[in-house]
Amino acid sequence: MRIRRDALIGAVVVVAAAVVALAPSASATPSSGVTVEPLAQVDVSGFSPFASLPSKFTFRRITIAPGGSLGWHYHDSNVFAVVTAGQVTRYEADCVPTTYSAGQGLSETVGPDHVHTGSNVGNEPAELYVAYVNRANEPLFVDAPAPDCP
Repeated sequence: MRIRRDALIGAVVVVAAAVVALAPSASATPSSGVTVEPLAQVDVSGFSPFASLPSKFTFRRITIAPGGSLGWHYHDSNVFAVVTAGQVTRYEADCVPTTYSAGQGLSETVGPDHVHTGSNVGNEPAELYVAYVNRANEPLFVDAPAPDCP
């Protein structure tokens, strides 16, 4: 029994490390030009090592069309992403842009004081693989109004 549990834990860790991510759209500031493809979801909260930890792993492929945007939002738990095509420009509450190109990874800062959005300001579709590490009943993201940028 211990070997099977250890194997499961190892598999979850490997999958979480292999597929990394960004955020889906938010409706407080509507998304546009975004396609979300669910890839996998696993809830390991029933296993004792995960009972009090974030235990829902969700994997998605997100495509943002040229000119598209995810909408402003934040995350209550960890999010990891890798850009696999095009470029994604992320804006945080200070509205300073940071651009990530294909092959680059990023992680999101957790909490309502870390609102952000992602946009595709390029001429080709941007693609991301996203991994969310949440508690079992926690949303992947929380809608937020756009900050008052200078």
